[in-house]
Amino acid sequence: MTEKQQTGAGKRAVRITLESDSGGERIVRQMTGDWFSKGRHAYLRYTEPPEAEMGRTVTTVRVEQGEVRIIRHGDVSFEQTFVPGRRHYGYLQTPQGRLELETFTQTLDVAAEGPDALLAVRWSYELSVMGQAPERCSLCLTAVSLPE
Repeated sequence: MTEKQQTGAGKRAVRITLESDSGGERIVRQMTGDWFSKGRHAYLRYTEPPEAEMGRTVTTVRVEQGEVRIIRHGDVSFEQTFVPGRRHYGYLQTPQGRLELETFTQTLDVAAEGPDALLAVRWSYELSVMGQAPERCSLCLTAVSLPE
C-alpha cells in the first residue's frame, strides 16, 4: 500500500476496471463504486453491472499487500481469498445452488499507478470448481478517482 492508501482519507468515488482472462476468454468490465481505507486495508465496493448476470449483488474487495479477499452479497453470494503460493477454499452461492471453489494463487501484485489511481491489483491463479480440473485465470483490477 502506498502512503496515500494508508492515510484513511475517507470514501472516494472511483471508476473501476476489471479485466479477467479465464480459459482463453477475456472480459473487460467498467463500473463505478467506492474506495476507502481502514488500517492497512484498502476496500472497493461496487454493485455488479447487469452484464455480469448476478442480479442485485454488491461486491466488496479487501486488499492489503500480499492478499486479496472478495466477498459478494445479494442475489449471488461469493467468498474467495488470494495469497501467493497458497491454496484457499471458497464458494459461489446462486439461486441454482452452491459451488465449492478451490484456488491456488500464483502471483499477486498490489500497487497504485499515477496520481489519480488509488489501486491497481494484478493476480493469477488456478481455479477448480467442484473438484474439476483446474483452469488458469488472471485478473487485473484498477480503481481511479472520479472528479469531485
